[in-house]
Amino acid sequence: MLKKCLTLAVLLALLAAPLHAAEEGVKPPGLLDFDLNSIVWVLAIFIVVAVILYQKAWKNVLAGLKAREDRIRKAIADAEAARQKAEQSLKEYNAQLASAEEKVRDLIAKATGDAERLAAQIRAHAQQEGEETKERALRDIEAARKQAITDLYQQAADLATSVAEKILRRNLNPDDQRDLVNQSIEQFEKVGKN
Repeated sequence: MLKKCLTLAVLLALLAAPLHAAEEGVKPPGLLDFDLNSIVWVLAIFIVVAVILYQKAWKNVLAGLKAREDRIRKAIADAEAARQKAEQSLKEYNAQLASAEEKVRDLIAKATGDAERLAAQIRAHAQQEGEETKERALRDIEAARKQAITDLYQQAADLATSVAEKILRRNLNPDDQRDLVNQSIEQFEKVGKN
């Protein structure tokens, strides 16, 4: 079929060629010269070639363009689906991130509360131990003070007894009495320093 159409197109082209080219003295037609015979043949050849191209090539071109259009539409649809999936993934990620941030805030708040409670417990325990140590120290000081007073009274009594014994052993004159008082004061001062 294609061979027949091509042969017909060649024949028509040959027929459209001017036959008067063999004559002498006739000049060839110009580009803008109007020749009805040439116009008819050119149109006939154009129509035949258009019909042949429509039947043989145009359908393949249209099918190729349709297939290309379908591929492009499918690629656009796939890209849109991927974009929607990415947006959904982004929303899920943002929701997870917000949830994680909330959990972190809760953990920090809980840890802060635990730390404050622990600090309060440590302060209370330290204050209690300080109070106990203070009370123990005051008791020890009071006991030491009482012991010192008891020792002082004991030594004062011993000293008084010693002075009385010395007085009783000898008869005192005013000089002896002064010496005895001075000795007693010195012994009393030594006891007070200890």
